Amino acid sequence: MLKSETLGDGQAFLRSGRVSGGLLRDLLILTKARVVSLLIFTAAVGEVLAPDVAQHWKAALAGLIGVALAGAAGGVLNQIVEPSLDQHMSRTRRRPLVAGRINQGAAIGYAVALLGGGVAVLAVWTNLLTLALTLLGTVGYGIFYTLYLKPNTPWNIVWGGLAGALPPLIGWVAVTGQVDALPLSLALLIFIWTPAHFWPLAICHREDYARACIPMLPVTHGVDRTRREVLRYALATWGVSLIPVLLTGDLMYGGVAWVAGAWYAGMARHLKKLPVGLEMDRYARRVFVASISYLFLLFAALLLGKMLTPGGTI
Repeated sequence: MLKSETLGDGQAFLRSGRVSGGLLRDLLILTKARVVSLLIFTAAVGEVLAPDVAQHWKAALAGLIGVALAGAAGGVLNQIVEPSLDQHMSRTRRRPLVAGRINQGAAIGYAVALLGGGVAVLAVWTNLLTLALTLLGTVGYGIFYTLYLKPNTPWNIVWGGLAGALPPLIGWVAVTGQVDALPLSLALLIFIWTPAHFWPLAICHREDYARACIPMLPVTHGVDRTRREVLRYALATWGVSLIPVLLTGDLMYGGVAWVAGAWYAGMARHLKKLPVGLEMDRYARRVFVASISYLFLLFAALLLGKMLTPGGTI
């Protein structure tokens, strides 16, 4: 009897652990944790590049926490609005709200808690400009992009990309309290990079978007037009990525930006040449993944350049 009771208790414990682990995964999925991690990284680079960051480390840390919490809230808001659309797409139909693992009321409470925490941290330990820019990004993505841009225009990701472009500027402003040319150039870089990053994924899932009646560019203008736009934006990103060289004189970063930009533009050019079909779809996904590595490489090179600058520290 004791043995069976012990076994039963152990099974209950294991089930409890699986439930807790599943809930944690669902909470992370709701926040779009992978996207948020990229926001935190680019914000951190903006902070490290700012002058006297070591003297303002508390504000810098608070800025990262605020970006993380507010970005997570934006991800939850996006999914609260879209369960009826997500159910039509293979890559989103297993999300927690669509599958019913978390109800909408709980998700709303979660978003409010995340955003409230982020606002509190930024208001107490940074400055009003940092708070305003962060709220602009959260509302821009979670509300304006999700409710108005995405369902109404094939150029949604162009204008919606502004929200994701703000973190390096937010990080800089958290440390310095002001806007400068270098963080603006980094925000511009992400803004121009975003369409070339997202449209290859949209090509892969164009049939899903069509079923969900979402006017993504491959649905409204076709695959060929989308591939031309990917190449144009990749080339534009390559050019914009060189602006920080003019502002900092960092030739090491300039070399990395030149080579990485040529590599990514070459991938976009190859995507444009492929015949429409399964091979093209697979390569489009490769371009999507490569675009993330490309942006990470650029920002990592900026960090390394700061370290190699006389007096520069991380």
